[in-house]
Amino acid sequence: MAASGSSRFSSVVLWSVISAAFIGPGTVTTALSAGSLFGLELLWAVVFATAACVVLQEVAARIIIVAGGDMGRAIDQHFGARGAAIKVMVAVPVLLGCAAYEAGNILGAVSGAGLLMAISPAWTTAGVALAAAIILWQGGSQQVSWVMTTLVAIMGIAFLYLALQSDFSAGQIAGAAVVPTWPAHSSWVVLALVGTTIVPYNIFIGAAVSRGQTLALMRVGLGISVSLGGLITACILLAGASLGTFTSFTELAAHFEESIGPAGVWMLGLGLFAAGFSSAITSPYAASLMARAVFHWKNAWHVRPLWLAVLLTGFAFGISGVKPIPIILAVQALNGLVLPLLAYCLLVMVNNKAMVPRPHAPGVLYNGVLLLVFAVVLVMGLTNVDKGISGLFSLSGNHSVTVMAVSLLTVMLVGLSIFRHGSK
Repeated sequence: MAASGSSRFSSVVLWSVISAAFIGPGTVTTALSAGSLFGLELLWAVVFATAACVVLQEVAARIIIVAGGDMGRAIDQHFGARGAAIKVMVAVPVLLGCAAYEAGNILGAVSGAGLLMAISPAWTTAGVALAAAIILWQGGSQQVSWVMTTLVAIMGIAFLYLALQSDFSAGQIAGAAVVPTWPAHSSWVVLALVGTTIVPYNIFIGAAVSRGQTLALMRVGLGISVSLGGLITACILLAGASLGTFTSFTELAAHFEESIGPAGVWMLGLGLFAAGFSSAITSPYAASLMARAVFHWKNAWHVRPLWLAVLLTGFAFGISGVKPIPIILAVQALNGLVLPLLAYCLLVMVNNKAMVPRPHAPGVLYNGVLLLVFAVVLVMGLTNVDKGISGLFSLSGNHSVTVMAVSLLTVMLVGLSIFRHGSK
């Protein structure tokens, strides 16, 4: 039976939490920097990152829908006794990351609000944290999804308005979206665009929201919502491409006010506030879902202290003005291995015929796409590990050749395991 229009819309609303989660202040900053530094030349990276996000999220959701249970049980089912260690290796860095980056999420919302009205940053920080706590305390997945849908809509309207002020033609935009170019000194920006779109905790959010859905509805909701998120990121890059430089949101607001009037400042403020506030909600929300899936916590009174700790950590750093740079560098290094590990787990689990029977298993072409995505996130992850360790210990030197060699060897071994020796 074909899915009704209302069912499709409900699925899009449910999956909007993914796009709201990855479009945070970090994505806004990265996309604006990409546009201001390289114009449209890295628009293809946004398209690739969005497609890769859809692929990984679809595989995670497919495993849960077909095999049942949650991501934690799926890992246990495939890896057996090793599953517990893998879950800890994934959960601990992600939970630390949720807490470490929460201050940035809150302060991003505060920065956006500061462009809209003259109010004390301390009071705004407290207000954002309190509003996020109320939504998380009272809301289930449906309520959180509706809040995220509203925030995504605000972001979409705001950044689309700013993007439409650019002078690029439709042909220029379409060409830049599909023809890869790699300007000098752009590698770190390309990796950042991919890394800010494919977020490890989104795998667990997606696995959670997919439960009870059909494969068809999941693909409709996931495809539309994440594509809209990618479109918003592309609009942010287009807005950045109209700038000469981007150093701060205050300077950016002044540029938009000079070029398109007060409406530009309002749209930038609304978009930045929505991006920060949505991520300030989803980081603690992801921590709670992680606890449910990995540690099998079912009681709300066990889960609430965890997401509350994440929220309060972000609030404390945000209100104090202290930047936990060493903590962020350490977490960045740890998280650098989480996404490749998760991508590897998804790749081998979806090819496990005991979990995902042949009618739902990926074909050769889809496995090739999965290996490509795995290769990219592995390079990105090892680069982040190198960056985090170098920052912590003040090391110098370029290790990109080593990163590429290790990544290529790993992908070849995983590919041979799947295509030659078959699945488990």
